[in-house]
Amino acid sequence: MKDLFAKDNRSDVMIGAVAIASLLLTSNIFSFMPSTLVMILIAVFVAAFSLFAVLIWRESPRDEREAQILLSSDRLGFLSGAVVLSIALVVESLQHHSTNLLAMALSAMILSKLLGKYLQR
Repeated sequence: MKDLFAKDNRSDVMIGAVAIASLLLTSNIFSFMPSTLVMILIAVFVAAFSLFAVLIWRESPRDEREAQILLSSDRLGFLSGAVVLSIALVVESLQHHSTNLLAMALSAMILSKLLGKYLQR
């Protein structure tokens, strides 16, 4: 836990904390519904920050060990996302309330993994 807040990891922790906090604001888990303008501003912030975190912000490993850690964390992130989306799809199917967005997100994850494997060979 000590290494999590080391000087090298501070930007990683801050970006993750901001992403989680902004997603919690949009999920309405606290049963607090702000005005329409505030929800639009939160949604725009979440979209902009998500695009930054996914497309622009890059982690650069300095040696083979850090590269292996980065690959392991990316794999764990993919697997946990796929598991959560699969569980959500099953729950929605059992409730007879299925949205196409979850299936599209899981499909995009699987297709991008297959495309990545194809391009690396």
